This record gives sequence, structure tokens and C-alpha cells, in this order.
Amino acid sequence: MKLILKTGLPLLSLCMLASCGNNLSDNTPTAQTQNEVIQTDGSNIDGFYAGDIWPVNYNLHFKKIGAVGVSRSGDNFTAQVQMSYGPKESKIQHALYTGRRCPNINDDLNKDAYIDILEARLAIGQITIPFDADLDSQLSGFNQNISTDINGKYVYSRSASFERMFTDLKASDENNRDNITKLKEDEGLTLPGRIVLIQGLNPKIKLPESVATANGMSAHESIPVGCAVLWKVNELPQELTQLNP
Repeated sequence: MKLILKTGLPLLSLCMLASCGNNLSDNTPTAQTQNEVIQTDGSNIDGFYAGDIWPVNYNLHFKKIGAVGVSRSGDNFTAQVQMSYGPKESKIQHALYTGRRCPNINDDLNKDAYIDILEARLAIGQITIPFDADLDSQLSGFNQNISTDINGKYVYSRSASFERMFTDLKASDENNRDNITKLKEDEGLTLPGRIVLIQGLNPKIKLPESVATANGMSAHESIPVGCAVLWKVNELPQELTQLNP
């Protein structure tokens, strides 16, 4: 991975790259598979959901970074992230957000050639499920991050009780000032079209001072590096089926 690339890329090239973000190889779903009736008890969540992880900041990464998958069978809920080309030796965090599109070059409001976390929030919304050390609770495993290796490879796989996780999502929101949201009493959970954002960059990589931060994190900890849109699929991509939860 090159640490710094010239940022004077033609806008057309960036747009062409960004348009690749919805590809899911042979698992590309049909429109019919995405229609669902959202149930307030979460019973509509079933089977497999997956998306390719594509760069958010193309001056840091150009190619597909990896894949993310979510599955539910009975009371078992599993979230998985695999990166073959992630940022090297970087502490990573990831979560499912309320948004339905990944950040793109149009979200770079200060035109510094970097999409920071505050700019990204215009697209991604709020965190629903942190993919962290404890999927049963939004907060108990939060910020317990692991790092990519020297080659940018990274594996995350966690399972939880769907009932316990969903009960926690329905609990009262005791902190309305953070960027983590709860489900309302009459609100259900849906996965197709939802965003999973990947954050974290090696602090040795130089970033401009204009890159904003949030929640007490540094610019390198908070900057978005990858994003995936989840879709319902018949089976998980091969790079995820090889992971053990």
C-alpha cells in the first residue's frame, strides 16, 4: 500500500471507482430477494447477508479491500469481516449503521481530498450494531479493537444470541449524545441495503490537519477506510465461509 498518492485524480475516475461498490461477485441478489416485511420482533432477519468492502478514501486505497457478512440461524447471529488489502498495521473498528449508502467524493465538503468521519456521517447515519468483542450488547465490547497485520490482512468473526442482542437493541437509550442508536418499541431491524463502515489507519500515515475527528478518537482512529452495503444472498462469499465464528 502506498502511503501518500497524488490527490489530483480526475473526478470521473473517482466516480467510476465508487460505482463499483455494490458488486457482490456471483452473489449479486435480485430485486425480489431484497423485499421483506420488517417485523418488530426481528423475525424477518434470517439467512445470509453480505457485501464487498470498497475504499472510502481512494487516495489511500484503490482496490476491493475485503468482504463483510452477517447471518442468522435460529438464535445464532454471526458477523464476519475479512480483509486481504486493508490498511497495514492499523487498529480497526466496524459497525452496522442506519445509513443506506457509502460515503463518496461528494461528501468531501472541505475539499481536502479526504472523507473524514464527520463528513461520512451525512451518508452512514448512526451505529445500530457495533461489530465488536460482544455482539450481545451495544456497549460492553465497544472499542475493544484488533489490528491488521503487516500486509493489511484482517479477520473478525463473532457470534451471539440474537434474542439477547435484539433485547439490548430495544432497551432504552441512556445516552442520546453518542452516535449509537436504539430501536424504538414499534421499530424492527432490517439488513438489506444497510451500511457497514470500517475505520482505522496506521498513525504513521500522514493526514492533513483538516481531517476531523469525533468521540475523542484521533483522526487515524476515526477516518473511514472501507464501506460495504449488505444485501440478502443465498450463501456467503467464499472468503467468509472459510472463517470460524
